[in-house]
Amino acid sequence: MPTRDILKLIHHLLEAKQPGRITHQQMAEKLKISKRTYTEYLRGTNKPKGMLVMLDLLSELDRDEIDRVLNY
Repeated sequence: MPTRDILKLIHHLLEAKQPGRITHQQMAEKLKISKRTYTEYLRGTNKPKGMLVMLDLLSELDRDEIDRVLNY
């Protein structure tokens, strides 16, 4: 799954947990990046290299190990 699709999915899952929508600006603030950078990630014109490395590493783990990392 492309990184932009993962980000869109996470964005929608986070929105489902709360009333109202989450703006690109709010998501960018959560990630500590600019709104422009977040928008570029969603468009696929820029890729978050650090995030890609983390996703690659997490893909090597099983579900229990991923839960352990995320709850650390």
